Amino acid sequence: MDYEGADVIDNDCNDSSETQISTWRTLIELVKANPVLYKKNLKGYSKSEKDLIWANIGDLLTAPMTGIAVQKEFYRLRQKFGKERRKVMQTQARSGAGADHVQYKSDWILYNDLMFLVDYIQPRKTTSNY
Repeated sequence: MDYEGADVIDNDCNDSSETQISTWRTLIELVKANPVLYKKNLKGYSKSEKDLIWANIGDLLTAPMTGIAVQKEFYRLRQKFGKERRKVMQTQARSGAGADHVQYKSDWILYNDLMFLVDYIQPRKTTSNY
């Protein structure tokens, strides 16, 4: 699933209005309350049922959105969280690292709100020619 503008949220999230941040937090809480939207191993839900959940979430937001727009917005937030999480994980001190090792700490305002996704976002296995 690749949405145009997925990288735009990088800029939007760091200097957004309180209203926008509040909307994102509401969206995150509503998605969190519907595990079928982020737990890929849950079976028994059709695409149409998930689409209906997304539409219902869109209706519940302060500024109502369509189901597709809400899904895209959450995708963008999830992508940003994944990038931030990857930075944090890649800078964790390795065994034997010196005391002067500096670990990246995300300053993204929604980082902690999305921590519930940690167990559900699996890094892809990569192959290298090296």
